[in-house]
Amino acid sequence: MECLEWSVSPLPQLVTVGHAVWRPGMRHFSRQFGLYDVLFVKTGCLYMAEEGTEYVIGAGQMLMLEPGRMHVGYRECEEDTELFWLHIQHESAQNRLPASDIPWSLVLRKGTDLDPAPPSRPIYMPKYGALEMEEVWAILSEMDRLHNRLNVDTVLQLQLHYVRLLAKLQELIRSSGSESRSGKLAAAVAAFLRRYEDVPYEASQLAREFHYNPDYITRCLKRHTGMSPLEYLRHIRIGKACRLLEQRAELTVKQIAEAVCMPDPNYFCRMFRKETGMSPAAYRKKRLGYS
Repeated sequence: MECLEWSVSPLPQLVTVGHAVWRPGMRHFSRQFGLYDVLFVKTGCLYMAEEGTEYVIGAGQMLMLEPGRMHVGYRECEEDTELFWLHIQHESAQNRLPASDIPWSLVLRKGTDLDPAPPSRPIYMPKYGALEMEEVWAILSEMDRLHNRLNVDTVLQLQLHYVRLLAKLQELIRSSGSESRSGKLAAAVAAFLRRYEDVPYEASQLAREFHYNPDYITRCLKRHTGMSPLEYLRHIRIGKACRLLEQRAELTVKQIAEAVCMPDPNYFCRMFRKETGMSPAAYRKKRLGYS
C-alpha cells in the first residue's frame, strides 16, 4: 500500500464531512482545489481518476485525493454506492512511500519547556486501498451526525472523532502486515536495547541474538529510528538520567552517570548536553523550578 507522510504541527484541519448514497448513473464531477478529498466507500463502487490515474474504489476501500491535482469520476456508478467523504486542509509538504518503508520506531525529540513552538512530527495516511473498516465506519457515522447538528456543544466532539479517525487509519496501516523485514528487525533490536539498557553494549551480542551481521543490524536500526545501536542506547540512558535528575534530588550528577552505565562524568555531561541542549545541573534546576 502506498502512503502519504504528513509533517504535522498543527494537525491537518478538518474542513467538512459528509455521507451520501450515489445511484446508478451518477459520477463525480471534475474538480481541482486546494484540499484533500478523502473518499470512503462502504458499499457499491466508485470510479475516480486523479491526474489521469484511474482508481476503482470498492466496498471497504478508501482513496485520498490530493490538493492541486485534477480529479474526476471517469465512469458512472453501476449500483447504489454508499460513501463518506472528508475535506482536509494541510499546508505542509508531503512525502510518498510504501507502507513497508514507514519508520515506525523512529525516535522523535520530545518537546520541552524551552521550545518556542511545537516541533513538527510525521503521521502517515493511506493513499488508496482496502482496510479493516469496521471501526472506521462507526467513527465516520458519528462525525457525520455531529456535523449535521453542529453547535457550540458539538464542535470539540467532532474534532475528537476526527483525531480518532486519523489515529485509526495510521493504526490500520501498521496492522496490515506490510512492515518490511528491516522494520521488524529494527523494532526488535530497539526493544532488546531497552530491555538491556544497563548492560554494556557489544555489537557481537546483537549479532548472536538476531543472527545478522552487526553492520546490517546497524543499517536497519538507523534507517527506522535515525540512530545506530550505540546512539539508541545512549538516548535511552539519557532519558533515564533525566528522570533521575527530576525525581532523585539526593543523587549527585556523578551518581546518576554511574546509574545509567556512563561512569565517566565528563563523557556523561557531554552526551547529556548533546541530547538535551543543557548540562545535567542546568536541567535539574530548570525541571525543579530553581530558575
